[in-house]
Amino acid sequence: MAMIELRNLTKTYGSGEGAVKALDNVSLEIEQGEIFGIIGLSGAGKSTLVRCINLLETPTTGQVIVDGKEMTSLKGKALREARRNIGMIFQGFDLLMQRTALENVRFPLELAHTPKAEANERAKALLKTVGLEGREGAYPAQLSGGMKQRVAIARALASNPRVLLCDEATSALDPTTTESILELLREINRTLGVTVVVITHEMRVVERICSRVAIIAESHIAEMGEVQEVFLHPQTEAAKKLVLPSRSGKLEGFTEDEAATAVDECRGELIRLAFDGTTTDRPVIADMILSCGAPVSIVYADTRSIEGKLYGHTVLQLPSDAAVAEKMKRWLRDQGISYTKEVQ
Repeated sequence: MAMIELRNLTKTYGSGEGAVKALDNVSLEIEQGEIFGIIGLSGAGKSTLVRCINLLETPTTGQVIVDGKEMTSLKGKALREARRNIGMIFQGFDLLMQRTALENVRFPLELAHTPKAEANERAKALLKTVGLEGREGAYPAQLSGGMKQRVAIARALASNPRVLLCDEATSALDPTTTESILELLREINRTLGVTVVVITHEMRVVERICSRVAIIAESHIAEMGEVQEVFLHPQTEAAKKLVLPSRSGKLEGFTEDEAATAVDECRGELIRLAFDGTTTDRPVIADMILSCGAPVSIVYADTRSIEGKLYGHTVLQLPSDAAVAEKMKRWLRDQGISYTKEVQ
């Protein structure tokens, strides 16, 4: 069952010759209870897209349906009530600096006229949920970036939302803190059943917790699918830019020109192996070398953990002997290991 449906969504800023189309006929569905990633480079339209989901931005045309309600048809009180079903956290935390952690979490409950005693208990429980029990009286200035984001998450959960929107929620955090926040989001999704939408420009964030991903480029959805499938077999240029390394990234420590020259001077064919989560525990390359009786050069290797399994890409330079190279490719096919010819 779809929790979020976007139908032919378009958002245009301005009019006439100065009009800018931030979203162009975007359609997608996000299932109830999943963690869905939306990834794109700066200016692709991803932040506009997430703000259209809760109608912080009004679409120019198209429909937004959340939990069975058509958000684009709601006004006034009905829209405010529907928005309580959608929590949101931001890159900059957006906490009230003159309020304590408890008071920040309690704030949306105050706006909903929840009795103070009930609101206090709810806020304390949420701070415990995000790992901040005992820090209720701390002000934002007294908290680390990770703690501030935990307060923001607790505040977003105050109204018992069915959906949690995360707009670059980890971009301002260091890698260790990012990991802890992503694990917290996964736990919230698992225990509370909240549908989580992660907006980011970092593929590692999507790989860490998302089950499906949509890649947005030039204001439209360029590609969408299971995270591991998009990582292993990106179909569009937009996906390849986010998933695969550039030519200069294949040879670490080389400049772009040096890397290009090195690749161009390779006498043997370059191939890219894609590991699908079932073969990474085997010494595949070593087995291939032993079976085929010839060495290869590893030009680039990258593996990542997606939903607890290892996926990866490895670029190999095969021997210049065409017969030996063909023997190696045949061995890979026999082992069920997919590969593609790398453009040199």
